[in-house]
Amino acid sequence: MKGLTRSVLSVVIIGSVLAVNAQTKTEPKKVVFPLKVDIDVSTKRVKKIIGEGNEGDAKVNWVSCKVKIRKAGGQPYEDTLKVELYIIGRQIQTGYYGIIDVIKKDFKLLKEEKYTFEFKTRSYPIGRTSGNINVGGVYETYLVVIVDKDGKVVDTRSGRVIKEKGIAFIRELGPKTLFDRDGNVVGKVNTKNTAFKRAIPAALSGDH
Repeated sequence: MKGLTRSVLSVVIIGSVLAVNAQTKTEPKKVVFPLKVDIDVSTKRVKKIIGEGNEGDAKVNWVSCKVKIRKAGGQPYEDTLKVELYIIGRQIQTGYYGIIDVIKKDFKLLKEEKYTFEFKTRSYPIGRTSGNINVGGVYETYLVVIVDKDGKVVDTRSGRVIKEKGIAFIRELGPKTLFDRDGNVVGKVNTKNTAFKRAIPAALSGDH
């Protein structure tokens, strides 16, 4: 009888241990692959000569950008993303950089759209003179930043090497902001191109 009792107790104890182990067994962690995107940016430039003279010439470059974003990997992502496009120019007479425009758009990478989103900007006129008098501006580069619903940067792309600190600085600036190479805000971009317009007669006629 005692032997039978011991056997029953052993079965109960072993069963209890197995039950506890089954309850405390941890579930394997689900691996989450972060969203990856490909960013393709193309720029179109159209040059128009305003006039040519003995001292130089005056021209306007019309610049536009096309941005294409494609899902390249990661888990299915159905939340809204945001794309920020910064179009950057450089002032010839000072060397300062300027934010020509900032474009921000919400979008989703949907299956029915082949997990792709794209858009085009308008054309921006950038005037300059060259020769003995160099005034005006030139298109320098672009910066694209993709941000998720929580404000976290998913990816960035630029036509120039811009460090993380520089990207953060540019994102804080508004349109028409003028800044130097060291990251100091120095003023506003002159949208009326008054310096360029004043330099045209001198550049073409030599009257300076």
